[in-house]
Amino acid sequence: MKQYRFQCYVAGLKFNSVVNATDDEKAIEGFTENLNNKKYSVQLGDLGRGTKRFHITYEELENGTTKVDIGEATAGVQMGQPSVVTG
Repeated sequence: MKQYRFQCYVAGLKFNSVVNATDDEKAIEGFTENLNNKKYSVQLGDLGRGTKRFHITYEELENGTTKVDIGEATAGVQMGQPSVVTG
């Protein structure tokens, strides 16, 4: 069983919900159920008030925190190629 955090931004609000599921598809179904059963928190969103667009994000959590796999990278690692090299 995995844990997922869903965030939905709509009408200047941010809805948060955590779902336990076996895979991504079941997690999406669980998020829909949480919305229907009012199992979420709401706060002012980061996209500004009155926005007509909405978007939903979700991430897999590990031990209550976001799961990030950066392999051998460490803090401050350069990603991609620099556009300007000084030296």
